[in-house]
Amino acid sequence: MPLVSDIRRPSRKDPVVRRIVSSWRRLTGGRGVRDEKRTTLVACSGGADSSALLLALSTVSARARIEAAHVLHDMRPRAEAMADAERTAEFCAQLGVVLHEGRVTVAELRGNTESNARRCRYAELARIARSARCGTVATGHHADDQLETVLMRMIRGAGARGMSGIHSRRALDGCMLIRPMLGVTHADAEALCWRCGWVWAEDRTNKDVSRLRAALRSRVLPAIREIEPRAALHAVRTARAVGSAHDAVAARASALESGADRDENTIFFSRNMLRNEEPAVLAELIFRLHHSKSGGGRRDRIGQHSLNACIGGISDQSGESRCYELGGLSVRVEATFVSFS
Repeated sequence: MPLVSDIRRPSRKDPVVRRIVSSWRRLTGGRGVRDEKRTTLVACSGGADSSALLLALSTVSARARIEAAHVLHDMRPRAEAMADAERTAEFCAQLGVVLHEGRVTVAELRGNTESNARRCRYAELARIARSARCGTVATGHHADDQLETVLMRMIRGAGARGMSGIHSRRALDGCMLIRPMLGVTHADAEALCWRCGWVWAEDRTNKDVSRLRAALRSRVLPAIREIEPRAALHAVRTARAVGSAHDAVAARASALESGADRDENTIFFSRNMLRNEEPAVLAELIFRLHHSKSGGGRRDRIGQHSLNACIGGISDQSGESRCYELGGLSVRVEATFVSFS
């Protein structure tokens, strides 16, 4: 096993490095931004994916400020977690990259453990980025992650928004979160690490097949790759197309919302106007109104059966007065108007 001191910085001409760096530049402002303005904090666990990301970005101009963050959590045995943290610190030292350490406590939180861990980790990364004056946080999500995400959401019956998968860029509490590796695969990341002499850490929790993502990774993705080796990259393209379609739907819903009549607690729409909209647009409008009325409530608080019933009630020709309760949002359908409160 190579020692940490055996790490070799990759060539800028390496095809995987070129794809990652090109994506990083595109996601941080494109050609009009100099590299020294792209201050980036790389979330580095010490695994193959985040290590490949840091290796690739370590090849950019010396004027660019690329730093790293390692977040410890309490979901693994302490000795195991600390060993990974120490190796990550050595890895960053060999690359000459400043490393910041963060800690989050997750195990005692109520609710879904994976969701809690993700939320706490991103909050900690944003805090570190603000403290380090980095405008961007970069994570090592790749094409296989996108394929897993799309499959998971399909299994759970997601709509267009969910099927758009992992977004390449989004706001994150005072900075920007980017995923420059969606155009490469996990195998690409591992191969880059091997070429550089880096033996990455393996997180045993990623192999816990009681979790849906790990089960798909272990049992389903190998069969898909055997049928179509480029399936993960195709999933990235499909998710991007679905995301673009959802953006168009969201823009139409936003336009409808901005043109509505309002009083202190209620929003009113012409029923004839809503009746002519596609069901996807009505669903997005309802989700938006629920989010604003509930102070940020999650979409999954509205059941699919109730949502479909409400959309059907808005769209049919009945003049009967009806009311629907959607996760705390009250919808009243009358002959000539629809109100939300």
